[in-house]
Amino acid sequence: MATQSKTTPVAKQIDGLVTLSGALSGHLQKIEAQFLATIPFLPIEGGILEIGSFKGKSTIILAKAAAMAGHGRIYACDPLSLPCSTDPTDATKEQLPEIFFNNLREHEVEEDVVFFQMRSETLAGTWDRPLKALWIDGDHTYEGVMTDLTGFEKHLLPGSVICFHDVLHEFEGPIRVFMERILLSSKYGDCGLCGSIGWAQFVGDGPVTTQQWKSKFSQYQKLSKLLVLVVKHKNGFKVNKSLRRFYRRLVSHGPIVPDDWLSERSSGF
Repeated sequence: MATQSKTTPVAKQIDGLVTLSGALSGHLQKIEAQFLATIPFLPIEGGILEIGSFKGKSTIILAKAAAMAGHGRIYACDPLSLPCSTDPTDATKEQLPEIFFNNLREHEVEEDVVFFQMRSETLAGTWDRPLKALWIDGDHTYEGVMTDLTGFEKHLLPGSVICFHDVLHEFEGPIRVFMERILLSSKYGDCGLCGSIGWAQFVGDGPVTTQQWKSKFSQYQKLSKLLVLVVKHKNGFKVNKSLRRFYRRLVSHGPIVPDDWLSERSSGF
């Protein structure tokens, strides 16, 4: 991980959560844990909602970061029944609820999480809270990710951040939705990737600058090469793994510097 440009109280707290993430079971790289731990420190109002909790790794990181930031409780949604073909396979649907709730209790965040054990589209039907962060890591099919976006996007506040996990992995949903509905949308300004997390700042009716559009178009162009391989893989074609790694390296997806990232996201909001 890149060296922090400066040591601040916020950076120290985030570094502690990155260290913790290494001891937690789940599918989240350390630089991704650092990114998620930074989000609650955004100085805007609104809730933090996680879609797709699995064993609770990202839930724990978000909840602890939110407590440190003085944000309060976070929201999380997962049926804990592994109903989708893109779900991880290192737990069974019988084991998962016990694993998830035990992890929350062990790390003392059970009271910091408002948990909805249901499918996200069910929750979307009654959701009425404004959001400053939406973390989408559930059903990775195209239809699943699109459903999560359309169900909750209308609750994003100007300045809020939306994040999709596994944009750079072999799932069609995250990369397609990120490209089609985020990078080509005038609703989002700054966008980027950290590890395999694709993120964007919601501006709503606010302006998107020429420089932001240039950055988004550049990201779209680079990701399009990966998307072709993802679609080929989905449809049974053999994919050259070396070519996939090459295209992936072309996409900037390194770690952030938390204080700098927060400062850049706070401007104008």
